[in-house]
Amino acid sequence: MSAKLPFEDATQNSLLQAARRRAAAFSREEDGSLLVFAIYILLIMFVVAGMAVDLMRTETERARLQATLDRAVLAGASLTQTLNSKTVVLDYFQKAGLQDYIDPNDVHVVQTQTSKQVTASANMNVDSIFMNMLGINSLEAPSAGQAEESLTDLEISLVLDVSGSMGDPSYSGNTKIHELRSAASDFAYLMQCDPDAVKPYDNNCVVQAETVSISMVPYNHQVMAGNTLLNEFNVTQEHTNSACLDFDTADFTTTAIPANPALPGVPASQPMKRATQLDFWTGYWGANYRHARNDRRECAPDTAQYNERSIVPYESDYTELTDKINDLTAGGNTSINIGVKWGAALLDPSFRPGLEDLANNSVVDPAFVGRPFNYTRARTKKVMVVMTDGINTANIWVENKYRSGPSPFWVVGANHHPVPAGGRTPSQVDNDHLSIYSQERDDDGHKPFLRLDHTDWWGNPKWSWNPDGGNNATQLDWADVWERYHVKTVADAMDKAGYSDDRWWEFVDYAQGSAKDTMLLNMCDAAKAQGVLIFTIGFETTSHSNQVLQQCASSPSHHYDVQGLELTEAFNSIARKIHDLRLTN
Repeated sequence: MSAKLPFEDATQNSLLQAARRRAAAFSREEDGSLLVFAIYILLIMFVVAGMAVDLMRTETERARLQATLDRAVLAGASLTQTLNSKTVVLDYFQKAGLQDYIDPNDVHVVQTQTSKQVTASANMNVDSIFMNMLGINSLEAPSAGQAEESLTDLEISLVLDVSGSMGDPSYSGNTKIHELRSAASDFAYLMQCDPDAVKPYDNNCVVQAETVSISMVPYNHQVMAGNTLLNEFNVTQEHTNSACLDFDTADFTTTAIPANPALPGVPASQPMKRATQLDFWTGYWGANYRHARNDRRECAPDTAQYNERSIVPYESDYTELTDKINDLTAGGNTSINIGVKWGAALLDPSFRPGLEDLANNSVVDPAFVGRPFNYTRARTKKVMVVMTDGINTANIWVENKYRSGPSPFWVVGANHHPVPAGGRTPSQVDNDHLSIYSQERDDDGHKPFLRLDHTDWWGNPKWSWNPDGGNNATQLDWADVWERYHVKTVADAMDKAGYSDDRWWEFVDYAQGSAKDTMLLNMCDAAKAQGVLIFTIGFETTSHSNQVLQQCASSPSHHYDVQGLELTEAFNSIARKIHDLRLTN
């Protein structure tokens, strides 16, 4: 072995140190490290971009599929659609070239008399282009939808003013009652035939029959229900001379009028007061005869001459209702509160047994059995439209103690023949021999009967032990008294017998306009609390009346202040608003 030279060790050490320095420098070197990171980021971006492309393609196809399905179910759910709804849906997919993505078994149709519901679902698998590198070969594009068109069952009370001022000229140049007939007839047509119609009407109805019931309530100082309708309610039976009701103040805080407890399922209740046929006005207008006049009674007789103002309950046919509207005549004072009371009562579910009885007797359409529906029933709307041309004025009624029971009046025919049970004509009534009995004189042992048609030397009626006519005389019930005689006849006789001093307020009571405004607003509040939608129309009325009507309405926007031909516009607007509420998609 040869010995190393000294310089050889030094060289090796230098090389080793140099290598170490280069290795340390290399370990500290950063050039090129971003390239590796960039490659990773690029790969991730490529994958995400590919996923985005696949997702966008899938969403595009899903949107196309959903749009087709939405159009299809809407067309199939239309109540005016005459084709099979499932066929319509499938045809939409066929036309769009998507028929492979919907199964007929996934199309469901549920139809009732007033609604149609179509439900469908479809599904498409979209092949992936980029995501298959991640093991995802396709993406699912599902779609589903449901469309329903339903008609709300409508119950409407049309409360119309037929007071005397409605016979006055309107700003249109016609009478107010003329404008009312025209406007209300249009309303009936729009509600029960075609809400989008314009004149001249073609009678081509699109409203489904027997889904809209309209009760017309004409009112002046009273509301004549008509004996047929009144018999369905629980009313007093002291007489049958009238078909109206006298309401107490408390009656205007509830919507119901109790149904006749003789009907199945109707509970016992306190009967409402049947109105007397009171003629307050004749004698105080200077008449010198005794008999009451039918055209001046607070409640006119339910006869052909006067029943054009009777309630028309639950009408289903606009042609029939239009005929009744065109028969309306004007006369009398104004009691908006009584009109609204009846309008609300005909919407109240408590009258359902009464309506069924009317249907059984062919008075109303049997299709309406079950109405008035419950206030909370789904797809049901109760609406009251209240129209007036004035303000509440006084209405008058007989006080309770003079409504029924034996009166002090005795009567016999002019020739002392008994009065026939069938009644008397006005001229015969004027020739009745009246007597009036005094219990006080009888108790004192004096002659108790004052014969009003026999006078002494001084022209005063004669007192007698017996009524005029003797055994042929008949004692009248109070209801018979008001049926025969006007108030002044009664007041004069009672004055002569010492009962009073010829004052009408001994026998009758009345409510002034301000008190009736309060009753009206209470009645409106009670109806609105039950969900009844109230529209009001002031036709050429005062600012006070419009203020009250606006408070009665469901909101200020539900009140119309109109003149002349605007009345028709108001009724048309209300009809279309009601139909807008009725149709839901």
